[in-house]
Amino acid sequence: MFRKRFLMLSLLFCGVISFFWLTDQTFIQIDVKQEEAQEKERLLQMDEPHFWIISDNHFFPDTFIEESAAFRAFEATALGNDLRYTETILTAFVQKALVEKPTGIIFTGDVTLNGEKAGLDRMVELLQPLQEAGILILAIPGNHDIYNGWAREFKNGDKITTHQISPQDFQRGFSDGYRLSQATDKHSLSYSLDAGAYRLFLLDSNIYADRFSKKEPVSHGRFSEETLAWLEARLADAKEKGKTPILFLHHNLLAHHEQMTDGFVLNNASDVLSLVNQYEVPLALSGHTHLQNILQQVDPSNFYEISSGSFSAVGTSIGHLTLQENTIIYENESFDPLPYLDSQHLANPDLKNYSAYVRLKAQELGEEMARELFRSYAIDADTQLMKEVGEAYVFYFMGGSQLTPLQKEARLARLQESLPRKDDSSLLESYRQLLDAVNWEAHHHLVIQP
Repeated sequence: MFRKRFLMLSLLFCGVISFFWLTDQTFIQIDVKQEEAQEKERLLQMDEPHFWIISDNHFFPDTFIEESAAFRAFEATALGNDLRYTETILTAFVQKALVEKPTGIIFTGDVTLNGEKAGLDRMVELLQPLQEAGILILAIPGNHDIYNGWAREFKNGDKITTHQISPQDFQRGFSDGYRLSQATDKHSLSYSLDAGAYRLFLLDSNIYADRFSKKEPVSHGRFSEETLAWLEARLADAKEKGKTPILFLHHNLLAHHEQMTDGFVLNNASDVLSLVNQYEVPLALSGHTHLQNILQQVDPSNFYEISSGSFSAVGTSIGHLTLQENTIIYENESFDPLPYLDSQHLANPDLKNYSAYVRLKAQELGEEMARELFRSYAIDADTQLMKEVGEAYVFYFMGGSQLTPLQKEARLARLQESLPRKDDSSLLESYRQLLDAVNWEAHHHLVIQP
């Protein structure tokens, strides 16, 4: 009898504990759901949301860097990107955002160097003060981010493999967008959310493995048939609800340079552009090329694409996107971290003159590319010509310069004089394209009234 009473009391006690535990859990769930609903409503009711656009920041944590021959050799292959100071520059960026308080930050892919899980974790940690301040962190992956066989760290003088980012890791790390989404795509990391009078589509355009990979990242991008169907359904819903759609993706929908199409322009861009035209999408923002460039579709001409310059390369690009009820305003800024660096960092000449540091990296890369090209044309180029071609490379990726028409013609004439065959127009035409794209205002400022 005593044993029976003891068992009954034990069950009753466990039941009471379970009740309170379940009740507590229910309260937590209700609180979370209410908080998310309030955040969604706050976004929806905004008169003028303002987002900062970051692309191709290729974050590489300080703990993965060491002064070794292996790291320096790796750094030399970075194609003008800064690998050494990404943590310092992101920390400075966070300080700027805390002061200026945008609605949110939108990362359009290649958030990590080569999909290092520890890099994602550290980046999320550095961004946490923004979330605590009510600034949203929205992101989509780039071709370097998910199951990338190039993921490496440096330890004891060696380059070694490291844990890769999975799709689930990415969703957990950048949870704001998925929490507050109006809809998510079951077949990719794509989602949409409403902000004021607009519907933002953050689209996963990448091709990656479904498990740990030993292969290099795939440069090409495409949307699956399922994702295209999801996109069309959500665009139709946006139109029905009177929301103006804006697309964000890593790959380009338009060709921003004739030499940067294969592997850069989305494989099935024509299918997406058909939806763009059908549902009157006024704007897309992409990355991947590291090129700061604004391009208007020729026919029909009411669609623009902004290819964002890289945050980890020359220009250190930040896009400012302001969404007024009937007007979209875009301004590009070259971020100067200097006001946000402490005395220890300012003692480092690379950081104290960071804009010059990343510009020199691009200049040297441009000169090296020119040197190889000139060698193939049997051109004996002097130092001045090499410098000018290197500068043209810098101008092009930054989205322009202040060269006058006379200065451009003088530079073309100097190259023509160096050609062994004066009628060889292919190299001259390529150089002219670089120089003709130096209209700074056209690639850094845009106003659309959809």
